[in-house]
Amino acid sequence: VEAPDYGHETTSEAFSFMTWLAAVKGKISGQWTDYANAWNKTEQYIIPASADQPGFSTYNPNDPADYAPEADLPDNYPTNGDANFPTGVDPSWTDLTAAYGSQLYQMHWLLDVDNWYGL
Repeated sequence: VEAPDYGHETTSEAFSFMTWLAAVKGKISGQWTDYANAWNKTEQYIIPASADQPGFSTYNPNDPADYAPEADLPDNYPTNGDANFPTGVDPSWTDLTAAYGSQLYQMHWLLDVDNWYGL
């Protein structure tokens, strides 16, 4: 059994399962309150507030990442990044910020649901 949750974090799968289970219940019973509540909880925790995304305003979609080469052995990590290596342009940036403004869904498996590890 995998148990990463020490009371301060959970998995994105937990939100998916909670929402799916509520959707099945709604389909069977015709009562959708639990589904709406599950979706609201998902958005509450997976879309962090602007204060919890302090790097958002400095993100440059024309230079979205730095390249770091692979290493042959685990003890060779971390490798040094190369800020001059061309990484391309973020093709989703314009559409995502037009749709969501300055609050984007976290693209992480583990979610800090009470900001224990954050600010």
